[in-house]
Amino acid sequence: MRYVYENYVFVNDNNKGVLYKDGKLMFMGNAWSAINIFLNSTNHAPEVCQLFQAQLDQRQQLRFKAEQKKPKEPAVPIPEKPKKPVVRRPSIDRRFV
Repeated sequence: MRYVYENYVFVNDNNKGVLYKDGKLMFMGNAWSAINIFLNSTNHAPEVCQLFQAQLDQRQQLRFKAEQKKPKEPAVPIPEKPKKPVVRRPSIDRRFV
């Protein structure tokens, strides 16, 4: 799939993303990383966001599911028990001479 916006060209081929700017290679690698770079390079232009709306929505769903699985912090913090001070005693050399 080939997407063109102004002087940027994004090619998505089997989860491999290639991004060109003015005909020069800007990025080649993971497609999601290439999409992020493409969006950031175009300052999140509405036309570009619309091209990748399905991918962006899918990522948002995954992020919300991950946030729901995180344990919630308790409203009242649990007080910590005071620790006993550590007493260091000098060691005695018990070797026979």
